[in-house]
Amino acid sequence: MMDLTKDDFEVLDRCPWDETSAEIAEFLYLDDMDCDVVRCPQCGVVYAKRRLNAKGLPKYWGDYLSRVHTHDIDAVGKRNKMYQIDYEFSSRYVPTGRVLDVGCGNGSFMDVYESHGYEVFGVEYGEEAAAAAEKRHHVCYGVFNEIDFGKEKFDLIIFRGVLQYVPYPKEYLKKAVSLLKPKGDFHAGGHLFITAQPNMGSLAFRLFGKNFTQPVTGADFIGYTENALTEYLRSLGLHKKGERYFYPETPYASEEDDLLKMARAIQYKRDGQKINFKAPAYWGNMMTLIYTGKIS
Repeated sequence: MMDLTKDDFEVLDRCPWDETSAEIAEFLYLDDMDCDVVRCPQCGVVYAKRRLNAKGLPKYWGDYLSRVHTHDIDAVGKRNKMYQIDYEFSSRYVPTGRVLDVGCGNGSFMDVYESHGYEVFGVEYGEEAAAAAEKRHHVCYGVFNEIDFGKEKFDLIIFRGVLQYVPYPKEYLKKAVSLLKPKGDFHAGGHLFITAQPNMGSLAFRLFGKNFTQPVTGADFIGYTENALTEYLRSLGLHKKGERYFYPETPYASEEDDLLKMARAIQYKRDGQKINFKAPAYWGNMMTLIYTGKIS
């Protein structure tokens, strides 16, 4: 972990999703950054009560590309396979058009869409990653909900493994909805694609908590359920059109070994033992959701 100090964090007194008082939130665990991770009793969202602030965020994300994202060659290979799986899912709903990838990293996911004839654009908060992506694509560097896109509209807007890091997620989602092409007589309307999204309603998260495959922390500071996302997007005029929880087809799956680990965790829980090993990939761990329905 990079060198972060107490000045790089801020304390939350309310749920960042529905503003329920943090005082009544259910404590789940203490993360490796010494942040209390809790569950909101009202909306079910899981969040860290102490998260990176305006000083800590650019410090954490500035060199994230080389420090974490591309550091492990094996992980990069598996992620590239997941890009293909995610692309194939979204292409069923949006077979062509203009794509905006929010939190595009070094542009690798945009490469997939471009190779299939889509017109691609990106937004990236990490300075190093944005510079890498700009070598191949049109990319805006900065905070998504603060960027002026003018009259630009998109057929597909992607949040791939992004929303867990966003301090003001509802502002990001509102911004995305405003940028979708409207539904009309000759156009199906734009689609919002949320994928590689950790699922706080999954059995593995409920069992493993801190040892989940991608747990909530002071950096990955907020975790959602499908219901929380769908209900909010419904309030913005979108409806869920597709839903998957990819597992056996992913490069992370080892079905028999994973099942044995899950069974061992269940037995530990029943025996009152601490589950001190990492969760496997498993059914329901990660959400893939697609929404549409914006009306002009």
